[in-house]
Amino acid sequence: MAIFSCIPFLIGLSISIATCSSPEPDPKSTYFENFSKGLAEMERIASEYEYKEKNFEDEKRNVTASKEFDFIIIGAGPSGAALANRLSEVPEWKVLLLEAGYVETTISQTPSMSKYLQTTPYDWSYTTTEQKHSCLGMENNKCSIKYGKVLGGITSVDNMIYTRGNHKDYDKWADLGLKKWCWNDVLPYFKKIEDFHVPDFDRKHHTLGGPVYVEHFHHSNGLGKHILEAAHELNIKTIDYNGKEQLGVSLPQATTRDGHRNSVAQTYLAQTVTRPNLEVLLGAQALQILISPHTKEAYGVKFLQEGHLLVGKATKEIILAAGSVNTPQLLLLSGIGPKEQLEALKIEPVADLNVGSSLKDQMSFIGLNFHYNESFKIPDKHEIVEEFLKHAKGPLTTPGIEAIGFLKTEASKESLDYPDIQFLVTKDDLENGEQFQRTNRIKKEIHDEIYPKSNFFNVEVTLLHPKSIGDIKLHDNDPLHHPLINTNSLTDFDDRDIDSLVAGIKKAIELAKTDTLQKLDVHLSDNHIPGCDKNNHDEYWKCAVRHLAVNKGHITGTAKMGTEEDENAVVDENLKVRGIHKLRVADASVIPVTISGNLVAPSIMIGEKAADLIKDEWK
Repeated sequence: MAIFSCIPFLIGLSISIATCSSPEPDPKSTYFENFSKGLAEMERIASEYEYKEKNFEDEKRNVTASKEFDFIIIGAGPSGAALANRLSEVPEWKVLLLEAGYVETTISQTPSMSKYLQTTPYDWSYTTTEQKHSCLGMENNKCSIKYGKVLGGITSVDNMIYTRGNHKDYDKWADLGLKKWCWNDVLPYFKKIEDFHVPDFDRKHHTLGGPVYVEHFHHSNGLGKHILEAAHELNIKTIDYNGKEQLGVSLPQATTRDGHRNSVAQTYLAQTVTRPNLEVLLGAQALQILISPHTKEAYGVKFLQEGHLLVGKATKEIILAAGSVNTPQLLLLSGIGPKEQLEALKIEPVADLNVGSSLKDQMSFIGLNFHYNESFKIPDKHEIVEEFLKHAKGPLTTPGIEAIGFLKTEASKESLDYPDIQFLVTKDDLENGEQFQRTNRIKKEIHDEIYPKSNFFNVEVTLLHPKSIGDIKLHDNDPLHHPLINTNSLTDFDDRDIDSLVAGIKKAIELAKTDTLQKLDVHLSDNHIPGCDKNNHDEYWKCAVRHLAVNKGHITGTAKMGTEEDENAVVDENLKVRGIHKLRVADASVIPVTISGNLVAPSIMIGEKAADLIKDEWK
């Protein structure tokens, strides 16, 4: 694998943070000191970084070079990395992988640093459009959308929680007439990707030896076990939520290895370093897919790299794996989308498809804080770093997530044992309140009122299956400008979304009242959101949700898979874009349903399955 343009983008980081490889330690200090300085420098950058939009001036640029490949993959996130690995297994196929970001570092791979990465150049800095019914407690009523701009994509910046989803998610997918995507068909791919090291796992549902290492975090302050015991009092059992059943609670399963972040860049792409038929271009932002207006055949990709306008040409296929925001944006920029929208932006339509029109995104309420008497003593910074570097243990090995749960609340309309809510219980021993506020764009007056300074944990309540539908549109025809992401959250006509979130909040409060947690003197913070009536219980929580529920960025449906009868379908069940030859989409944007968890593992599964579909067609 050839990797080009390894250039540091975090200017000013003179130590362990570089986008290519860690520099030699300063001979005047120890590696320990350099690493400690690197952590502090990342925190500083996260507190100061501001995204600045650039303009693309096409008339001032000429194509300086072009090169031919069999396949071009756009995006080196979970699905793109899997695809690049599997297609380059065929030695006679030349594969190009384009990634707009650069590579990870030893600092970004430290799990506790995940809370800082969203406000650095490792992230695209996306936000929603101004919302009227949600994100009311955020700056300009806009929620952040986490979206990795780095080799490995979201797996290089996320909280590392590993979730497949519920088997009923995939059976619902298949029930839409897309029979290749039922649970029995996708389970072999989920097992194929895993190297599962959670104790006492069920070998019917997991396996060893795959690229993605899964384990428990290497540190806990003990709260997680108390949460599991408390749940038992409510007849909520401890389960393997990636196994036979999902309803219950668990210690989190994580994509870390030996206490370090283990992204797809370190798994799928690391396996390809000796393959000469795979080229990886970093800092290469795709601008347009080149499509013949007469044959409707995709034949190339125009991209920008370090100020140079380049073209890659594909003799077999182009596969879009840029994620649920960048994929629809690139389709629209290439003339694939609603005809009227494109013509209004002076983009020549090539295929009139409803790109971006079926967006669904999960929401999480992040304002549920509980005080308690913690007995865990936090070591000093020197001890923390030493424990991490010498033993791969301690607070640096975790983002602070102590427990995870999947529950069916009283608000659910499902007759099946099917979760509508996810809990994440977080007690971050290295919590940084200012960074939490900055990452989530919380208005200062609300943050200062709601969030305690110490001795608290948070229960994040996530709506797994939103009914509200949003969309993605282009702001203009400049490919360097961010698209308009209108999640339109909490707007479903019968308020099922907000009712489910409130029901989840009540369940979390019920959990806090169990004998197990009362022994720790757990009690709900009595701080209230300004402007919400604390004297009306149900209405207060609905108001609170509209203010402090955030978009997760677990977006599906923006390049929706569907049958010929589905007017909103963009791709067929083989991932081929309707009406366009030699072009597929292979990422979470194709998923036509909501998934009971995050989208990392489902995206890897899609990449694996896409590789098999492509091999079956071309070999």
